[in-house]
Amino acid sequence: MSKKRLSEGDIFYVNVNDKYIFARILLDVNSRILKHEPEHNIKFFAGCYLIEVYKGIYDSPILTTKDIILPSQYTFKKYFYSKTYNVEWIFYEHEPIDYTKLDFPEILKTGDNGLINFTKFDLSIPTSTQFEDWPKIENDKSSQKFTSSICGSFYQMIDESLHLQGRDELMRVSNRTHFLDNNDLRLNINFRDKFYKQIEENLNQNYYEMALKHGYDLGRFYNK
Repeated sequence: MSKKRLSEGDIFYVNVNDKYIFARILLDVNSRILKHEPEHNIKFFAGCYLIEVYKGIYDSPILTTKDIILPSQYTFKKYFYSKTYNVEWIFYEHEPIDYTKLDFPEILKTGDNGLINFTKFDLSIPTSTQFEDWPKIENDKSSQKFTSSICGSFYQMIDESLHLQGRDELMRVSNRTHFLDNNDLRLNINFRDKFYKQIEENLNQNYYEMALKHGYDLGRFYNK
């Protein structure tokens, strides 16, 4: 394994069942965000990396596309360097981060007046959905959907990316892909469309454009 610690913009790969999967570090929550705004609402994800996984399941470690199969998810930074979790990542190349193209998980939180809020990094926008109508997990009606999204292990992200590409037989744990579908609106098109209509936003715009309209410039964390 490479001894180089990963940094924002680093592309790396892992070997799973003799196949190669590529991903990229997008954000180090502590050093990029909480260092400047310790009380930012992203502090729930303190100690995390934000990572995206590229499309493709390769027989050799040569990346041919940077199309994204699994959009950015949070996972614990410390597990990349822990012998206990043994994430066998290999540094591939570096591509500088363009913060105007960053994307973030979309979740729901309790809002005011009995409504729930659509939440995405800086944004927290009231929907028209009442708290009692919060979407529930299909097989667990007592549990709310879309409340958080931390992958306990990076391999959880790999399994999800394999599932999304129809290769369940390569997954390490075959029954855990429901996690992200229930915790990130971006992976559930029906609910995503519903809530974007409620907040009167275009779901095809990027985060940077939408945040600027609401008075938030992500550049404040990069132009210091």
